[in-house]
Amino acid sequence: GMDSAKKIIAAICAAPATVLAPLGILNFKKATCYPGCEEKFSDKVSYLKDRVVVDGNLITSQGPGTALEFALAIVRELIGEEMANKIREAMLIKA
Repeated sequence: GMDSAKKIIAAICAAPATVLAPLGILNFKKATCYPGCEEKFSDKVSYLKDRVVVDGNLITSQGPGTALEFALAIVRELIGEEMANKIREAMLIKA
C-alpha cells in the first residue's frame, strides 16, 4: 500500500485518529490530530500537540486553523523547501 511504498500519507483534523490510527498506519510514529481525538490513538502512537507533525512519509495536522501549515508541509515534502517558501511568501503567511 501507500505506507509500505513510502508514499506521502497526509491527514488532518479527526482523520488521523478515525482513519489512519485504526489501520495501524500511525503505529510507532509521531502524529497529531484535532484536540481530544487522540483518545482514539493506541498506545503505539506518539501523540504530539504540535500544529503539524511530519514523521517520515506521514504528515498529520490538527484542524482548520492549521490547514495552511499542513498544506505547506505537504508541498515541502513533495516539491521541496524552496517552493514551499515561495508559496508561503506569495500567500503572505508568516514563517
